[in-house]
Amino acid sequence: MTVRWIPSTRLCLSAIAACSAAASAPAAEPAAFDLPGPELSVSVSRAGRTLPIGKVPALATGDVVKIEANLPADQSIRYRLISAFLRGVTNPPPKSWIANAETWQQKEKKRILKLTVPDHARQLVLFMVPDTGGDLGTISDAIRGRPGEFVRVTQDINKASLDRSRLNAFIRGIRSQENTHPEFLRNVAPVLSSSLAVKLNPDCLAKVVEFQAACLVENRDSLVLGDIHSNSLTETIIGAPTDLALQLSATREGGYGFYSPYIGVVRDLARIFGAFNNPEFNYLPALGIQNGGSVSLLLNSAPSFRKPKSVLVAALPAIEKNVPPPLRKSSDAPICATRPGAVFGVDGAPLIFATDYAYDIMLRLPNKAGRAVDVPVVARADKGGYIFASSFNARDFKGSVAARVHGFWGFDAFEGPEFAVQFPEDESWQVVPGQRLIAGQKNRLAVKGASLTCVRNISVQLPGGRRLTAPWQAQEDNVISIEIPSSDLPTPGEVKIVVQSFGVDKPTILTMEASLNETPSAAAL
Repeated sequence: MTVRWIPSTRLCLSAIAACSAAASAPAAEPAAFDLPGPELSVSVSRAGRTLPIGKVPALATGDVVKIEANLPADQSIRYRLISAFLRGVTNPPPKSWIANAETWQQKEKKRILKLTVPDHARQLVLFMVPDTGGDLGTISDAIRGRPGEFVRVTQDINKASLDRSRLNAFIRGIRSQENTHPEFLRNVAPVLSSSLAVKLNPDCLAKVVEFQAACLVENRDSLVLGDIHSNSLTETIIGAPTDLALQLSATREGGYGFYSPYIGVVRDLARIFGAFNNPEFNYLPALGIQNGGSVSLLLNSAPSFRKPKSVLVAALPAIEKNVPPPLRKSSDAPICATRPGAVFGVDGAPLIFATDYAYDIMLRLPNKAGRAVDVPVVARADKGGYIFASSFNARDFKGSVAARVHGFWGFDAFEGPEFAVQFPEDESWQVVPGQRLIAGQKNRLAVKGASLTCVRNISVQLPGGRRLTAPWQAQEDNVISIEIPSSDLPTPGEVKIVVQSFGVDKPTILTMEASLNETPSAAAL
């Protein structure tokens, strides 16, 4: 297995005491999660449907969770995979909520965990334990003896994993742009930063092109900003005190700086796990990076296979009500669907860009016949929203319509914002009545149509056949004002106004007679 690692942001434990202690005494810089660990295959089944873990933001009571360790064929250390459901800081789980699988076995029943989420369970924690015989009892006693600490650890590992996903997406976007068109980083980097809620150092964009990408990903441990939606997916137990802890940790007095509210995760996890260390085992937190049906574990410390042996601790999504992404459209301005690279800008939910939790996303809009049609769209962090996944027949649509983003978030359908969308409507163009073109004078001509955002350019063909590009401005009530300088219209004659729209092969041509003292006439060809 090959895992490419990127150092992660680090997450402050949501305990008030831990954050307050950090305020009074600076702590040593903890190690980053930069060591690739084992990989797990995880699927979740609910109501007859099965999804890979990468599409499941939250578990629910009754879910069937299937977990298998993907270890290499020549794995020399036998690992026992142990799972435990948790139900609260003051309520130890029953022994029946703790299960284990022997990853070296050939029979699937012994090698794979197949769990059903029980009533009242809130979290699911996993342990990868070197087999020593008797380790199940040791882990079980630790979980049941101090469940609150594992509740806290599970919550914080989940937060750190989601933050890491955003950071990974940001760095992928920067590297991709660096490898294709580095000269555009100045424009792309701020969009990536906004989409993923990642800190941007504007000084980097003042550097020469060759050094911008490297500068943008420096000090990556402090890049990730807080994200309310990520917090809502993991805060199942701590509640309001967590918010206060995050406020404390985000201050300079707290020792963390304003951009890194979660950087104390390693320090605090080590403190908590230290209480469980014994001559047999110590505990190492592992971030879970989801990709389809796999969870790649990242470690911040090399595991030990001598006493005390290292137990890897990972977490699956919280067991809670599904929280759909709080998507907002980033602008109320209408969007031309036929404009190349049209973007339906959204903000408020960085995880739609960093994870696969949102999938099968469509833009639903009415066609000419009034029937609702779904057109696939994909989220692009470097664009700041959704773009069309592939080409579609724009001729089936006409004029201005309301379109809504919708799709799935985990097992549930969700609806996003509604956009004003426009398609070219060439036959609607006409010269506003009551106007004259006067030869030898500066003229400003008003033409009226529909779908102004779809106008690509406007040109004027003068008497004698010369054509020039005309400056124009959109006005209210679907009116465009076109400027024709006096030097361009020195003599009377027929003038053609050529309106070219995006996605339309043939332009609309309006004709008008320029004269010295005659009443004009206008017609649409």
